[in-house]
Amino acid sequence: MDTNLDPIMSLRNDHETVRGVLNNLGGYLKKIDGSSADSLRRNLINQLHEITDFIDRDLEIHFKKEEEALFPVLGNYIGMETGPIHVMLIEHKHSRELSNDFKAAISNYQNSGDYEIITSIGNSFISLLSEHIDKEDNILFNMADMHLSAAEKGSIMEKMRAVR
Repeated sequence: MDTNLDPIMSLRNDHETVRGVLNNLGGYLKKIDGSSADSLRRNLINQLHEITDFIDRDLEIHFKKEEEALFPVLGNYIGMETGPIHVMLIEHKHSRELSNDFKAAISNYQNSGDYEIITSIGNSFISLLSEHIDKEDNILFNMADMHLSAAEKGSIMEKMRAVR
């Protein structure tokens, strides 16, 4: 099934984009942590806004596609109160909290000069999201492929297209 028609393939493709952004973020964090020049560190930290914009816009849309389109339908088969979907929802919430903490640490850097909190939170965010994506790709999405009919996938895809 083509990515434009298969919601699971579409979400997996989103994950590849997120992995790329997480790799870029990891590179920035290493440079920030390893820099001895405050001016270079400040410049690198200013560049993190592109990544936080992606998180606020694209990652949030991805989460909403899962929460509003996929999870309710898949939940009919595997439940939502416990199990994989429940864990994914908790991790989405934690990811949003870490994202807010990360943006606050970036904003506070101008006053505090504390770059270590930025790298610490950023690395926690990378770790959480990397593990989260692995769980979805290797467990949850396989369950979806196993349970969902073509008609259900079509309906989910329509709902995903409406998410903004």
